[in-house]
Amino acid sequence: MQRNGQKVAVARSLDSHQGVMLMRKAFAIAVLVGIVALIAHHLSRPKPLRPIVATWQEVGRVDTIVDLDADGNDELLVQDKNGQLWWVQFRLPKPIRQKIPVPKDAEWFTNFRGQMLVFMHPKTRRAFLITRQGGKWATKDLGILKGCAVKVADYDGQVNDVVVWREQRRTVFSRLKDGTIVERPDLPDWRADLDGDGKEDAVYQVSETEVRIHCSSGRKASLKLPPFTFIAVTDMDGDKVAEIIGVEGYGGVCHLHLHCWRYENGRWFESSSQEFGKMFWHGMLGDDTSLLFLASGFGGVWLFLDEKDAWLLAVTVEKWRAKFWEVRWREGKWTKRLMGEVPERNANKIWLVRKGQDWMVGGWASLPKWQKWLWEKIGQPLQHFFPFLHEPQGRVFVYGWDGKRRWALLGRWREGNFLGVKLADMDGDRKQEVSIAFPKRVLVAKFEDGRWRTGWVEVSFADYERIGDFFGFRYGGREWAIYQDRDSHRCIAIALEGDTQQSKRHQPQRRD
Repeated sequence: MQRNGQKVAVARSLDSHQGVMLMRKAFAIAVLVGIVALIAHHLSRPKPLRPIVATWQEVGRVDTIVDLDADGNDELLVQDKNGQLWWVQFRLPKPIRQKIPVPKDAEWFTNFRGQMLVFMHPKTRRAFLITRQGGKWATKDLGILKGCAVKVADYDGQVNDVVVWREQRRTVFSRLKDGTIVERPDLPDWRADLDGDGKEDAVYQVSETEVRIHCSSGRKASLKLPPFTFIAVTDMDGDKVAEIIGVEGYGGVCHLHLHCWRYENGRWFESSSQEFGKMFWHGMLGDDTSLLFLASGFGGVWLFLDEKDAWLLAVTVEKWRAKFWEVRWREGKWTKRLMGEVPERNANKIWLVRKGQDWMVGGWASLPKWQKWLWEKIGQPLQHFFPFLHEPQGRVFVYGWDGKRRWALLGRWREGNFLGVKLADMDGDRKQEVSIAFPKRVLVAKFEDGRWRTGWVEVSFADYERIGDFFGFRYGGREWAIYQDRDSHRCIAIALEGDTQQSKRHQPQRRD
């Protein structure tokens, strides 16, 4: 009996030892799997961005970004406390500043990256063009004008044209590469093949309700537009023959109709859509880095040009939810397809940027009505007794979107903590990144392959002035997100160390 008991005890001891060994093996395997998972997770995380930062002191408040010498690098148009205009070149290690020969009290205007500046003499009221020519300032007297605009009149991508109106006469002045200003009285608004003969025709919008075409064959025709219709000329269906498309509505809130006019055998054929809904029409062409703004409670329409054809991105706002539609014109008919909707409610302003097949979407969302009511009725009276109570704020949000269904949230922030946003090709890869300014720091983010890469920049000042609206400052083969200190007028410019060969050729030195 004693021997049998000893055998049982030995067996139990062996079983217990084997159990401990199995548990140790299982624990070791679990630890090993965990380590492998952590390494895999670490390796799969997007690499952090590497910002380049430069700070430089200014002589006054920056009004806009220009390129008056047309060298491909932007300059700043700065106004000092005496009202004097300065032209400031961002050149490392020291910026170059020159006074612009414009009277202090003159009215002036230009456009973003404009290569010419228009100013009105305060006494004579005559208008003048001014630009850089061979390292010097060149001016041209335009006389007394009805109106003018600095823009891209010939669609060459250069903001080097000034459209001038004198009574019913329209004239275009253009800046050549060497700075010479030439007059182009017969420059059309568009050039495209409308009659299908393979040659470009000239399209003139002579009034708000009339368009005239001068075909290369010598034939002329006119088209009457509905009142308050904004148009563009492009090949909508990819057959290499252009159409005139239009959105009927005027500036503000409209129940819009889409129109398409095709010119065949000396006749116009019109295709109109049903009422599309309340939205804003921006009336401008887009590309892979186009930007679209939506105003409070309404939507917009934007024209995109792809390799084979063109299509419209239409945005509607239904019950404070923004929806995106792909709108196309085929065989005389308008069709639309729902692409997606922003996963934020109560959005009152939205911006979009296309990056190839991906998009960046951001905006501002207001408080729901019930939160406003709760604060006004309960929270605000209680604030006298509980000082720690604060009025709720709207929020700022930024998403990445694959253009179909997948959304990637970069972040949501209280509107009071948000100072500004910039969209710029900061690494020179021809795709835009986003920078978001907060007190004492700036967040830089890049959306690619369905994920966000981020990097933070610490700055010394806490309040900024907007420079160039939402767009970047072009210098050295890339665009810089540029902000200005509201108190000291010191600027901070932020870019990224790029991976492309182009950006590697333009690596500026770090400096403070």
